[in-house]
Amino acid sequence: GGTARAPNFIRKKMSAITKLLSDNKPTPLGWGIGSAIGLLTLFYIKMPRNPLLSEEVAKEHFNHLAHTEPNEGNSPDWKPPHRVRYSKKTSAQAEEMKPDVIIVGSGLGSLTTGSLLAQRGWKVLILEQHDQAGGCLHTFEEKGYEFDVGLHYIGGMVGSRWSSLRKMYDAVTGGRVEWCKLDDPYDSAVCTGEYEDPADSIHFYGDYGRTERELKAKLTPEEAKQVSSFFGSLNFTVVRMAGWLVAKCMPIWLRRTVGRVIELPSAGVLNVTTADYMKNTLNITSKKVHGILTYLFGDYGLMPSVSSWAVHAVVFNHWRGGGFYPYGGSSALAMGACEVIRQNGGLILVNSRVKRIVVENGKAVGVQMEKDGKVFRAKRIVSDVGARNTFLRLLEPEDIVKVDKSFISELKQDEQGDLDNKAGMAPSCALLNLFIGLDAPAEALGVPATNAWVVPGWDHEKNLEKFWADDAAELPVAFIGSNSAKDFSYEKRFGKNRGSIMVLAPVEYKWFKKWEANRVHARGDDYDTLKAHWEEKLLKKLFQVYPKVKGHITYKDLGTPLSNNYYLGVNHGEVYGLTHSLDRCWKHRDVLSVHTDIPGLYLTGQDLMTAGVSAALMAGVMTVGAISKPVLASHIHNLI
Repeated sequence: GGTARAPNFIRKKMSAITKLLSDNKPTPLGWGIGSAIGLLTLFYIKMPRNPLLSEEVAKEHFNHLAHTEPNEGNSPDWKPPHRVRYSKKTSAQAEEMKPDVIIVGSGLGSLTTGSLLAQRGWKVLILEQHDQAGGCLHTFEEKGYEFDVGLHYIGGMVGSRWSSLRKMYDAVTGGRVEWCKLDDPYDSAVCTGEYEDPADSIHFYGDYGRTERELKAKLTPEEAKQVSSFFGSLNFTVVRMAGWLVAKCMPIWLRRTVGRVIELPSAGVLNVTTADYMKNTLNITSKKVHGILTYLFGDYGLMPSVSSWAVHAVVFNHWRGGGFYPYGGSSALAMGACEVIRQNGGLILVNSRVKRIVVENGKAVGVQMEKDGKVFRAKRIVSDVGARNTFLRLLEPEDIVKVDKSFISELKQDEQGDLDNKAGMAPSCALLNLFIGLDAPAEALGVPATNAWVVPGWDHEKNLEKFWADDAAELPVAFIGSNSAKDFSYEKRFGKNRGSIMVLAPVEYKWFKKWEANRVHARGDDYDTLKAHWEEKLLKKLFQVYPKVKGHITYKDLGTPLSNNYYLGVNHGEVYGLTHSLDRCWKHRDVLSVHTDIPGLYLTGQDLMTAGVSAALMAGVMTVGAISKPVLASHIHNLI
């Protein structure tokens, strides 16, 4: 699979040493030699791998990315792998290939599953309802500006080829995507001081030791102890989640027996809210310290009083080592994964909405297309469209009789209402996305490659309560980031006098619900007036943090929760799948696992794990392990 092999002389030496040890009793020298063999083996497993894709293909990919500046162009016979449309011709190809596995949806969980299986000879068919594959990895270009919609930064030290997470991305996407390091700090929590707390900025660096030291210098001695308690707990929490992850990959009968034992250590970090764990276990009693250390709750979209502590700890710990952004934008990752699948005989079709998963005699055996009613069959069906869409839209009521009734009941109940606290099995938060084009580089206007999390005060719960009660109140949190500042290829593709910024903020879906049945760009004057109202609020926050941007905006457009429904195939504008409540993470962990109660049907994507692109990547790896342990074993040296 394109992996680098150990040099011949190393393999010969290892073979000779192994024979020597087998013929003699253990000695100190023998133990030393054995340790050396172990270290060499570990080095070989851990070493970076050769790219799967050629430089020529990588060049084609880059030339195909959105751009306004001249480039060398694509070869006439080259077609982008992530934009192959469903048609009579391509549907016939899908039928002829007789796929081993059909995957519904094309987010990174899907692409990971498909890429790793295809590399080992599995015939993979991926069906995507949108006009490009990639899910939240996709980008769009408008008026000469490019914007991302889901991937705003990645942690996991992916800038190093020795990083396990980097190796996973390379194994899935072909190994040709490079990573741009964000500025340090990668995040700044900005309190603008509209409420009780004074204005202040807290910086978060890749070196957590530096972050901790600078933060403690601003606090009282007692508050400083609480900060140390928090940072000291992160790695411990991540380790305790291991059993929970392993259990999610087990077959149903094993998960409900052996799985119960191995996931016991996970209960104390998953089945407790962020607020309770920080107060009762970490002894964090200062509201200011609590607010500062939960500044990024928007990364998973749920208030600390109802979110799972483990989710918060994992997301926070993910940025140890700093933030990174893919060179060429997030669609470069999708394009690379799709190319790997295509080169290994797989097929990815867009504009191919699935109507239902076909279940016969209690087993998933195929999918039926919405456009023409055609049925494609395979022994294994994987859903990457989220638990809600899978169980309530793609399956008939008679097909889910074996699925936990309380889970389905809560899913249906929360489907029908809008829960302000987003607990239970509700959809996750809905967001506004304001896309802004500039007539100058973002950096020249004082916008760095650092994300700003802007809050009116450190009490996030109170901020949200005021906002839910009155949308005229201050935005409870806003995320401001510039993909043009983060992506080192942006100037090369769009020129020296352009920049782009995104401003995100949470809203209630019910504020937009009355227009959900209307077509895009045909929702009427009232809807346009509502959008203008929210644009003004988001621009106010932008100018408050980066005043030099004012007067340099040449393009702006607002994406609402209804936009998310249209482009992401969701129903409540949700961006993180199911809400990250205790019910999702612990109570219903059996249902939200790779194996479902319907034989032949598997789940992948972020509903298996936590929020975020890298979580979806991990979920894809887990799905491969559940489908074929030999395939996963053959990839291990590429993934760790």
